[in-house]
This record gives sequence, structure tokens and C-alpha cells, in this order.
Amino acid sequence: MAANEVSLHLHPSGDRGAYRFTCPECREEVNKPASRKTVAVLIAAGVETAARTEQEIELPELPFEDRGPDPDAAAFTLDDVIAFHFALRDDDAIAGAFALGR
Repeated sequence: MAANEVSLHLHPSGDRGAYRFTCPECREEVNKPASRKTVAVLIAAGVETAARTEQEIELPELPFEDRGPDPDAAAFTLDDVIAFHFALRDDDAIAGAFALGR
């Protein structure tokens, strides 16, 4: 999926938002909340942003487990962002990751 196929709408605070895309398999529109980390990854991958006022965008509530960092997780580095960017361009790698349930 190309970056231009995803729309990212930022909360006025700029630290969270929501993203939307059409599922390439089922053609259904998918709307997801975007935490600060998700926003950063989407922007790093080239997704353009659109700022909205609080009245213009209703953000779904993030699940509890997505509200804070995993204390056992390794730090996310710039190298991780770059690797993720290139992984998003590799359809075979993405299909393989989903097949493995990662």
C-alpha cells in the first residue's frame, strides 16, 4: 500500500490522530486511531497529514494496551523507522509477516 493511499488526520494537539485507508483485499474502508508513535511512523513512511479541529474529527478511543509504551520493549530508533519504511515497500515481506502472525 502506498503512502498516498492512507489519509492521516491529526488532533489539534498533534500528538495523536486517526488514519484511514481502503483495504486492498476486501475493499472496505478502515478507520483506526493513531497514537503518537503511530503518527510518527506514518509520517516517516511518507503519509501526508491533515490537521483538523476537535469538532471536525472524532477520534476513537485507544485500547488500554496502546496508551503507553511497553516497558520491556527496546527503544525505537531512527534505523527502525528507516527499515520500516523500506519494509512497507516490500509486498512479499508484508505478506510474509501477516502469514506468520507477527
